Amino acid sequence: MTVRSTTRWVAMVAASLLLAGCGYQQSGDYALTPQSGYKWKSLYREDIRSVAVPIFTNKDFHRGVEFGLTKAIITQIEAKTPYKVMDRDRADTILEGEITQVRTRVVSRDRDTAVPQEELQSVTVNFIWKDLRTGKILKERNSFEETKVLYPTLGEGQFAGTQLAVENLALSIVHELQAAW
Repeated sequence: MTVRSTTRWVAMVAASLLLAGCGYQQSGDYALTPQSGYKWKSLYREDIRSVAVPIFTNKDFHRGVEFGLTKAIITQIEAKTPYKVMDRDRADTILEGEITQVRTRVVSRDRDTAVPQEELQSVTVNFIWKDLRTGKILKERNSFEETKVLYPTLGEGQFAGTQLAVENLALSIVHELQAAW
C-alpha cells in the first residue's frame, strides 16, 4: 500500500464513522420507552427540584452526631445534585432518617501496652426519601452503615473518626438519591 492509498483509506473510514454516528441521544424524560443507542440522562431525577432535610433523630447515646450528619447531607445535596434544600412547606420531597447506632470497634492493640492501635468507627442509619406531592416512597434504606478506620496512636480521637464516618455516610446517602438506571 502506498502512502496515498493509505491516506485515502483512513479518510474513507473516518467519513463513514462520522456519517454513521454513535447512537448518542440526549433525553431527560424517564417516561419515554428506551431506544437503542446511548442516552444522555442526568444521574438524578428531573421531576424533582427540591428536598427538605429535617434533623435526623438519634437513637444512640452519642449526642450531636445527628447535627453533623444532617449538615453534611445538606452540603452534599447542594454540591452534588441539581436539587435545592428547602423547608418542608415548599419542597417536592423529604429525606428523613434516624441514627440507630454509633459504634467503635478495636481492630488491633499494642501487644505490650494494650493501647488500641487501630479502630473502626461506624455510624448506622435508617432513612426514607418520600415525594411530598404524591406520598410515594422514592427510596428507603435500613441499617445503612458507613465505617472509617481510626488510628488513636496517631492522635485521631473518636470525634474525628465519627466525623469522617458521618461525612462519608452523607455522601453515600446522597448517592442513593440517584435515579434508577
